[in-house]
Amino acid sequence: MQSRRFSPLPLIGILIVIYFIAGKLGLMLASLHASASPVWPPAGIALAAILLLGNRVWPAIFIGAFLVNATTAGNIATSFAIATGNMLEALAGAWLVNQFAGGKNFCDRPQGVFKFALAAAISTIVSPIFGVTSLALAGFADWTHYGAIWLTWWLGDATGDLVFTPLVLLWSVASKRRWNKKEAAEVGALLLLLVLLSGLVFGGWIEISGRNYPIAFIFGPVVIWTAFRFTQRETATGIFILSAVAVWGTLHGFGPFVRETENQSLLALQWWTAVLTITAMALSAGMAERRRIEEELQQQKAVVETANCTKDHFLAMLSHELRTPLTPVLSAVESLETEPAQTEDTRSALAMIRRNIELETQLIDDLLDFTRLARDKMQLRFIPVDAHLAISDVVEICRAEAASKKLHVHLNLQANMHHVAAESAKFQQIIWNLLKNAVKFTPEDGEITISSSNPSPEVLTISVRDTGIGMEPEVMRRMFDPFEQGNRSFERRFGGLGLGLAISKSLAQAHGGTLTAQSGGRDCGSTFIFSMPTLSPAEVVTVHRKTTSEAAQQGLKILLVDDHEDTCAALEKLLVRRGHLVAATHNVRSAMEAAVRDKFDLLISDIALPDGSGMDLMMQLRAISKIPGIAISGFGNNGDIERSLQAGFSEHLIKPIKLENLEAAIERALAG
Repeated sequence: MQSRRFSPLPLIGILIVIYFIAGKLGLMLASLHASASPVWPPAGIALAAILLLGNRVWPAIFIGAFLVNATTAGNIATSFAIATGNMLEALAGAWLVNQFAGGKNFCDRPQGVFKFALAAAISTIVSPIFGVTSLALAGFADWTHYGAIWLTWWLGDATGDLVFTPLVLLWSVASKRRWNKKEAAEVGALLLLLVLLSGLVFGGWIEISGRNYPIAFIFGPVVIWTAFRFTQRETATGIFILSAVAVWGTLHGFGPFVRETENQSLLALQWWTAVLTITAMALSAGMAERRRIEEELQQQKAVVETANCTKDHFLAMLSHELRTPLTPVLSAVESLETEPAQTEDTRSALAMIRRNIELETQLIDDLLDFTRLARDKMQLRFIPVDAHLAISDVVEICRAEAASKKLHVHLNLQANMHHVAAESAKFQQIIWNLLKNAVKFTPEDGEITISSSNPSPEVLTISVRDTGIGMEPEVMRRMFDPFEQGNRSFERRFGGLGLGLAISKSLAQAHGGTLTAQSGGRDCGSTFIFSMPTLSPAEVVTVHRKTTSEAAQQGLKILLVDDHEDTCAALEKLLVRRGHLVAATHNVRSAMEAAVRDKFDLLISDIALPDGSGMDLMMQLRAISKIPGIAISGFGNNGDIERSLQAGFSEHLIKPIKLENLEAAIERALAG
């Protein structure tokens, strides 16, 4: 809470005048003794002044209190003693509030409100001790009434602190809240309702008000409404209005607090006002704290979302930059693999290069897949998949790696119902990760067994069991956590990111299945069990393998566009060897010029080009012909693929491009 800046000297003079007027008004309600009023606003005004302006304004409180009492009762000495007590009370209250309640910001939190109430109750003991004792010693108060006068004096000061200090502090600062028309109307309706209820209870408008029935509880919902819907300023203002009407009504004999004497009536009213004020201000502070926390959370959420977007953009760019150089290398390897008369060393070297390229690609894919799964951005397109066929394909892919470690891979596919609804590539990725994990952690001459069964016709269970290093119980508990590889020594020994199992578990759940692990302990092997629902025979659609199209067999005129010269040259060489006629260009302008000069059967284009994008090129070509297109890019998020398809491409291949994937994409593009 930042107060407005004022010059202190004029304010000291203004404070003396305000204190004097408020004191005279308060003493008009004194009935038990001329100097003891159960309603004493100057106490709250003095405390608020010191909290706002500091201890230097104590002379204004002393002078104001001296003038009030010197013109009321007693003599110079008693007026001096009372003024001293009022001044010390305000200083003590301010010290307690500053030390324990958060200073002038005590209304910001519920605990601050409660600590302020306690500070007010303690500090207001000072003034009645000085005042009542000096009056009794000077003979202006009867010692037999000392206790009653003291209680009246103390309660008036304490209630003055509770009601007026928050009111002054909250109205001394500019409100940060900006009201719209709806909120302004609600505030108006609330104040009107408060006035109406005050008139009903304390105004004598109806008979029940004059009979003093205990109906003050009807203000509860209004106070709670104010505290929950609006700020502390509106709550403090409402309590002040209610308190003023209640004092007026009680003095005129209306309301539930009327007693035998005027002083007893006001004391009963002030007890109620004190409790209501503490409750309402604590509720209001609690709601204000909640709103602040919500705003902070929204700000933090915005920061996190911005960071996530930045991270996603960085990962996408990193993926593109890492994938692009791999494409010409892989293309060159595939070209060299077709060369005749290779030596054994050459074939071994090419196989080694291919394995490492595929490993690098898989690491990139794992990182991006984990990011998409963590943000629930993975979009899966389910089709009927033959799980046995998928398992067999994965085993063939990994057979060479398993053979290099002399591992014996056994298939025991016994399930009768083995068709599932899945995205083929992601389903294979689950099996691939499990088999790769088994190969990685199984020593030479070990065994790996992949089995399938149907615990029930509706469930397919696939298990991958190995005779590898196994897992201890503490490792089992965190095996599916991201970046987890068990013992730290395994990371140095086996490498990898530790994302394969985490991705597999998330993909299994995305397919409506489960993935669990079992192990007898260290060096006892591991078993991973993947279960998911099966498809009934009626739901299975047999998808025959597509044969190479006639056009593809005869050779195509292909427009190849890629600004990475090595990638473009490597792909051109591969396509030419397959019997295609290729025109290679490196930007949108030269590609359009080539398309104007000649007619092409197929466009293969990178997405990121120096003078535009492959999507722009595709849309321009589609405007003049029905040429099919294949997008190639290092960007492989779902959004990237969707934008490519929307631009008119039939396929979107992610770099590095494998020859078999490119040939399959060409067939699909031409068939489509």
